Amino acid sequence: MIQLQRVYTNSEPAAEGSFEGTGIHSYHQYLNMAAIPQFDGVSAKVMDSLQQRVGKSGLSIDKIAEDINLSKRTLQRRLQSQQANFAQLRDTMRFHYAIKYLIDENMSVDTVSKALDFSDRTSFTNAFKRWTGLSPSVFRKLFRDYA
Repeated sequence: MIQLQRVYTNSEPAAEGSFEGTGIHSYHQYLNMAAIPQFDGVSAKVMDSLQQRVGKSGLSIDKIAEDINLSKRTLQRRLQSQQANFAQLRDTMRFHYAIKYLIDENMSVDTVSKALDFSDRTSFTNAFKRWTGLSPSVFRKLFRDYA
């Protein structure tokens, strides 16, 4: 957080709400990055199942395979034939909902972590940093006025 504050005090943003030169995107750019793309075939079924489960129950491959009446291994093979894998699809869904939950629904980091079926808050924070370059708390502080 201190490093982030230094970036803002050492350089004037190009415009209000702009983070030019900081490596941080605008809120709308993050929304575009987190948009869920259209999928076909078994990938679409996986995404539908994930969307129905998010915030309600587990997002493990075993549960999703059960939802779409496939064995875990058959699901993996069918995803592989579409050049997809379960972890990537689940991450796409988690990223989308993480932004929605943090900003639109103003949920706590712990609550978001649980809703997205992460093993703990640290795992969620690490994933969120991988997706955005920011911790969930810093992201919320920067963009809380956009909802």
